[in-house]
Amino acid sequence: MQKNSSNFPVEFVDDAFGDSPVLADVLKKVTGSEKPKVLIVADLNVVQRTDGLGSKIGRYVQTHGIALAGNPVVIVGGEKAKADNLQSALRLVSAALSAKLGRDDVILAIGGGTILDLAGYAAAQARGGVKIVRMPTTPAAMFGAAFADYAAVDSATVKDALRVPSVPAAVVIDFSFAKTVLDGVWRGGISEAVRQAVACDAKFARRIFACAEAYRDRDLATLEELVRLSVAVREKKGPTTFALWAALRLESMSGYKLPHGYAVAIGVTIDVDYAAAAGLVKPEVRDEVVGCLRTCGALDGMGHSNHLINQFDNLMLGLDAWALTAGTAEVTLPTGLGRTKGGHVPDKEILRGVLKRIVSVPAKA
Repeated sequence: MQKNSSNFPVEFVDDAFGDSPVLADVLKKVTGSEKPKVLIVADLNVVQRTDGLGSKIGRYVQTHGIALAGNPVVIVGGEKAKADNLQSALRLVSAALSAKLGRDDVILAIGGGTILDLAGYAAAQARGGVKIVRMPTTPAAMFGAAFADYAAVDSATVKDALRVPSVPAAVVIDFSFAKTVLDGVWRGGISEAVRQAVACDAKFARRIFACAEAYRDRDLATLEELVRLSVAVREKKGPTTFALWAALRLESMSGYKLPHGYAVAIGVTIDVDYAAAAGLVKPEVRDEVVGCLRTCGALDGMGHSNHLINQFDNLMLGLDAWALTAGTAEVTLPTGLGRTKGGHVPDKEILRGVLKRIVSVPAKA
């Protein structure tokens, strides 16, 4: 077991609903009960792509004395569920209230970042807050969303517009779930690790660079190694806001059609290219980072997103939204591999040139 910087436990397991007692032990510990009361919220994609998941869960809770608070609530994943005028979030709040969840009971969220956000939003609202245990199933969520200290839903034009504090009682990472995700979800997911590594830890970044081809080929052992390294780096250095302003804006500009991982990869590309153009990092650093993202497949969405990147004034609204969220127009930019510094207000003319350069590079370069 590892501890996150927010001091909640992080457990790793393979096949959580098999013979391992890890998940049951976590639920009992966070509730303080030998018969924890749990409402399961799951991503439909995970349910459909994991053979016999419902039966396995049924056997598991019976074996370990876990009390299910009603039927599991299954939500169609994807960012649009966070931008549906709170319909999905309120459905989960209603389920929690109907199940008579109290402050010592738990919502167990199984899914990608969207499901973790929706479940966290509901957990924070129901009766003033119930506990949440996050079980991320996508690489991006294993590297990022599972550890957020807030939960958020979107407006039609602003990603994560409505935020509430939401620190998980625990995170349980079952690597076997990653086998079920589509190739694009897998490839884009590494961008969250690259974003963290570029900002926080050069050694971690070098390891990702070395593993890029293995990751692209969906080597599960590589994913496990990098997730464990990511948790260790986060525990030591905390989270980073590097490259988020552009990623969040691109998602909303696309009508939430651009997957989160692909958006983050483009956001990292924009900010590391800007840092090179502004003389903050050497061009070789930019080339290494962007080259890694391309090799992993995280930039596969670039060719379909050039029309968004070309909308300069529209994209710049992302800086305005970031200023409103962060309370400052300043952003964090790299000053070397594994090092960043805040306090930068982007020069829009330099940024304009960076964006023109990015869209001029062939998608498969």
